[in-house]
Amino acid sequence: MVLLTPKMSTKLLSSLRKLLSVYDGASRAYKIFQTPPSIIKKPGESVVSEIYCSHNVSIFERILWYKQNKRGALKYLGYLNRNFPYPEDDIKEKISFGGDGSKYSSLNVSTVSENDSAVYFCAASRHSTTESH
Repeated sequence: MVLLTPKMSTKLLSSLRKLLSVYDGASRAYKIFQTPPSIIKKPGESVVSEIYCSHNVSIFERILWYKQNKRGALKYLGYLNRNFPYPEDDIKEKISFGGDGSKYSSLNVSTVSENDSAVYFCAASRHSTTESH
């Protein structure tokens, strides 16, 4: 069995909140939602539109995806920006993103294996005019 957990550990969540919290002028934190808490698949099965991320921040145009392996190492997977996916080169054959990127995204994993057993999580960001994408 392969366990794909799109939910962060409490320790990691606390650290990321300190690093990634975004506040508006009224000091309200923006919200990002991710479901489900876990998925169990047999090796060889695929995950299609089962890991879902959404947010309520009108100025954010990008949803980023990350993977945390069993040892706690973080890996950036890529992002979806206004319907255009930008996966990292080394995962293009394995992982894809669906959705519009400005409000929601799904993470798809083809033909899961033991190496895919991990914690997956998302973040939202604003597009910078200084970046190439």
